[in-house]
Amino acid sequence: MSKGKVIPLSNGRRLVDDVIRIARSQPIASFYRDVDVSAVDKLRKQIKPKLSWNAIMMKAFALVSEQVPELRQFYRKFPWPHLYQVEESVAQLTVGREDDGEVRLYFARFRNPHHLSLHQIQEKIDYFQTAPISEIKQFRHQDRFAALPGPLRRFLWWSLMEAWPTQRPTYMGTFGMTLSGFNNTFASSLLSPNTTSLGVDPTPRNGIARILLTFDHRVLDGKPTIDIISKLYSTLVGPVQQEMERLIAEKTPLPESPSVAA
Repeated sequence: MSKGKVIPLSNGRRLVDDVIRIARSQPIASFYRDVDVSAVDKLRKQIKPKLSWNAIMMKAFALVSEQVPELRQFYRKFPWPHLYQVEESVAQLTVGREDDGEVRLYFARFRNPHHLSLHQIQEKIDYFQTAPISEIKQFRHQDRFAALPGPLRRFLWWSLMEAWPTQRPTYMGTFGMTLSGFNNTFASSLLSPNTTSLGVDPTPRNGIARILLTFDHRVLDGKPTIDIISKLYSTLVGPVQQEMERLIAEKTPLPESPSVAA
């Protein structure tokens, strides 16, 4: 029999282990809907610098979060079971980065993305995806946290989830975001410690994209979640599409006025 070897968990694996442990303690459910984004996709291809679907969907979901208070709520067990609602929305985007030969996950947070333009959101995404990890404060903090002993990490997670609700959005966001499909392969649900987690389809097929929304059933039920997906789509092809149209119009030079003969 061949011999095996013990491989210690890296900081990246420890952090994912923590997040999954918390996520699995929540009763989650998921819905998805295929939607026509052909008009939005056509505009996206005309805008320079290029916008990602992450930026577009983040702006749309943040706008919906301002209208739907449940998207800014989370469930707490301590000191008794109740819901806690915050005023601001914070997006938490999963970012894959290579670090020391390992492709690992980091979690980038965006405070009040509904107040940012699409280009501002994209600039922040580009920064989190390309800047040296040592220069990104959020990622440095995550590395230091993951290096702590397991019992201490678990206590700090509990404190953040249960005893320190005002700071929970600062460190965990109010909604999560991650890519949910690639090469015609799709996730059916997402594991996240957030009340809602939005799966972003990065490659619409013939103008059709899949919206996947996983939610904490202690906060949301099925019908309200279906309504949220409908509202998200209406926002995507409404205010967000209109912002994209303005971006294109601002870059398009006006035709010169014909000269008037004296």
